[in-house]
Amino acid sequence: MSKAELISVDELGTSERDLWRSLRQGQEVLCSPYFSDHWVKQVALVRNDVKVAVLLQDNGRIAGFLPYQQLQTGLALPVGGALSDYHGIIANSDYRVDFQQIMQQINVKRFDFSYIPKTQACFSSYAWVEQRSHIIDISNGWDAYLQQRKQRGSSANYRAEKRVRKLVKDFGELRLKTHSKDQKVFDQLLNWKRSQYRKTRNPDVFASNWTRDLVQNLFENGKSGEFGGVLFALYAGDQLIAANYCLGESDVLHSWFIAYSPEFAKYSPGLVLFEKMIEHLAETNIREIDLGTGNYRFKTSLANKSRMVNAGFVGNSALAALIPSYGYRLRKWAEIMPLGSLSQLPGKAMRRIDLHRGLA
Repeated sequence: MSKAELISVDELGTSERDLWRSLRQGQEVLCSPYFSDHWVKQVALVRNDVKVAVLLQDNGRIAGFLPYQQLQTGLALPVGGALSDYHGIIANSDYRVDFQQIMQQINVKRFDFSYIPKTQACFSSYAWVEQRSHIIDISNGWDAYLQQRKQRGSSANYRAEKRVRKLVKDFGELRLKTHSKDQKVFDQLLNWKRSQYRKTRNPDVFASNWTRDLVQNLFENGKSGEFGGVLFALYAGDQLIAANYCLGESDVLHSWFIAYSPEFAKYSPGLVLFEKMIEHLAETNIREIDLGTGNYRFKTSLANKSRMVNAGFVGNSALAALIPSYGYRLRKWAEIMPLGSLSQLPGKAMRRIDLHRGLA
């Protein structure tokens, strides 16, 4: 029988944190900063519903951890909700568990997930949607990365070079500021991003106090090579034209929020910033930049590697599974029908609902 004990984040002692980190070592699917115990701790500082299920072996020893947020309705969400681009169990790759038994022990009625590694078998039978997460692998350096992209037929670098020449001609030399600690730049990025949400009629991620506090705390505390927020800024002459805020830990960066000045839109400043970042980071200890899911052109053209993740839910009763199962069935039906752009509407609606709920 699968066993678990429920604890608060504050109850994670030194030995538990050391075990958490050792379980991640050597597992590429757990290399993302979102799997870090530091991520769980930072979210717990701004929310009071973060919990950790300690997964136990038959002999009582700890086999792994499952961090999550539990709403009053009994619904469990990944830590960070809408801000989490990866989640799952922290355990050895061969660990097996009856997740429904675990849910009963920790009093969770339903666990919704969006980005659990496909390799975590205990969730595979509950997955409804498979997605590709796009990775920029620069472990072999800039030249090797460029060669891989050329072999795949990507023209992003060529397009970026054209934009660079035009920007330099019109506004002056480009300058990349790495690991910026300029609060004004950070505030400008958030303002650009919120404006973008309004224009696209997407939920404003920063409308909640806890999300603003979280990204601000990570920005203030982030240090090179350690866990935290990392801000990159691109200037043309003296003008800030784009910024990218990443979540980083050790040799991995996850591109989190990127935005640019609307006045420079025709120059594709976001793409130029990425190219400058990649070229710079390829000469450092950073081995990969994660772009997350979504088949956007810039992601598919920049990435040279990918990981598969699953989305779905686990319900501990037929009633708890009723509504989301109907939603996923409608989404699957629409996506296989010849409805053109209309086929994407159920999926978009579900993502909006998840986003609103995850920001509450």
